[in-house]
Amino acid sequence: MRDATHITGVPPTDLLSFGDQVLAEERRRFNAANRDHRRFLITARLGVFAAALILWEVASGTIIRHFFIAAPSTVSVALYRWAVSGELWYHAQFTLTATFLGYLFGSLAGILLAWPLGIMRTLYRITEPYFLVAYSVPAVAMGPVFILWFGLGMTPKVVLASYFVFFIVFINTVTGFQQVPQGLLDVTRVMGASRIDTLRTVIFPNAIPYVLAALRITLPAAMIGAVVGEFIASNRGLGYLTRAAASRYSTAGVIAGVLVLGGIVLVMSLMLRPLRHALRWQDAVEVKGGAD
Repeated sequence: MRDATHITGVPPTDLLSFGDQVLAEERRRFNAANRDHRRFLITARLGVFAAALILWEVASGTIIRHFFIAAPSTVSVALYRWAVSGELWYHAQFTLTATFLGYLFGSLAGILLAWPLGIMRTLYRITEPYFLVAYSVPAVAMGPVFILWFGLGMTPKVVLASYFVFFIVFINTVTGFQQVPQGLLDVTRVMGASRIDTLRTVIFPNAIPYVLAALRITLPAAMIGAVVGEFIASNRGLGYLTRAAASRYSTAGVIAGVLVLGGIVLVMSLMLRPLRHALRWQDAVEVKGGAD
C-alpha cells in the first residue's frame, strides 16, 4: 500500500502543517465575517434608534399634541431633573431591591418545591390541580391582597415579585424532572445506581436546561411584579414616581419613567447573557409560563 508521500509527493508532516494553515485561515475568515456582521447589526440598530428619535421629535407637537406624546427633548429634561435632584436614584434603589429579592426568593422557592414534586410523580399529580388554580389567578390581582396582608412597605412588593417568578420557575423545573425518559431511569436502576446517583447523573442534568431557561426570563418578570406593587400602593419606587407624574398629567414624566424601567430591563437582559451561553450546548427548550 502506498503512503501519502507516494500519492501526493508531500511528506505527511507537511500535509498536516498545510491542513493546519487551511483551518487557521478559515477560522480567521469566519471570525472576520462575524465581526463584520456584529458591526452591521450595531450600526443598523443605532440608525433605527436615531431615525425613531428624529421622527418622534418632529411628530410631537405637529402631528400629535404634546399632551399625548412629549418630545424626546422634553423627556430628556425630565430625566435630567430627576437625576440632578436625586429622585431617580432614590426611587430606583427601592425598585431594584424589591426586584432582586423577589427574583431570589421566587426562584429558590420554585426550585426547592419542584425538586420533590418533580421526582415523586404521583404526589405531583395529586397536587397539580391546586397549582394550576393558583397559577390561573392573574398575578396583578394578587397585588391588593398582598398589600392587605403585609402593609405598604417593601414586603408586599417583594412577595408580588416572587409570585411573578415562582410559577414560571416551578413549572419549568418540574417539566425538566419529568422529561427524563422512564426507560433511562429503569436502565440506571438495573445497573445498580442508587437514588442519589440517579439524581446526580440523570435527573439533575436533564432538568438544568429548563431551570436555566426559566431563570433567564424571570428577572424582568420580577421587575414587573415590583413595579405593579408600586403602582397599586406605594410612596417610593420607580412605579410610584411614574404614577405621581401621571397624577400631575406630566406626559414627559410618565414617558421618562417608562424609559427608565425599560432601560433597567435591558441591562438585566444583558446580565443574563451567561445563562444564554450556558444553554447553547443544550437542545432547544420550550419555556412554559413566559415569553422571551
